[in-house]
Amino acid sequence: MELEIIQNNIIHPTSIIGDKVILGNGNYIGPNCLIYNGVEIGNNNRFESNVIIGSNAEHRDYFKEQSNFSVKIGNGNIFREFVTINAGTFRNTEVQNNVIMLRGSHLGHDVIVEDKVTLSCNVLIGGESYVMEGVNCGLGAVVHQYSILGAYAMIGMNSTITKKALVHPGETWVGSPA
Repeated sequence: MELEIIQNNIIHPTSIIGDKVILGNGNYIGPNCLIYNGVEIGNNNRFESNVIIGSNAEHRDYFKEQSNFSVKIGNGNIFREFVTINAGTFRNTEVQNNVIMLRGSHLGHDVIVEDKVTLSCNVLIGGESYVMEGVNCGLGAVVHQYSILGAYAMIGMNSTITKKALVHPGETWVGSPA
């Protein structure tokens, strides 16, 4: 199998790219990735193996059908193995620029992730959450849906952010619940 170069993008032959995907330049899409129709991807992103972008929202109204919204990804992001990002239900799920999502991390529907965020292995961000610039989530952190994580906050390893937590900019949260 040879890597295919399309518009200065390197795409592994086992990956599946939907017909209506908008793909910038300089992206690497590794083995067995699946990018659904309607996804928009900027420039210089790296998708390692088995990344799934734009799948149906994990929301009871969208288990059987796709919404009219998808996923928008900016520039210079890294998505490691087995990352999943669900399509939006009332707006696009969005990952801005220079974000790192490590192995097994997940973004639910309608999540917005600002610039320079790091989500370590197995971090789960529930639907309709907002993750502000520079947030760092440690290994296995779990964030309840509808949460807002303030800029440059640190969520500790194995910590759980519950629906009543108010994570202000620059704060460090640890524990389960945090």
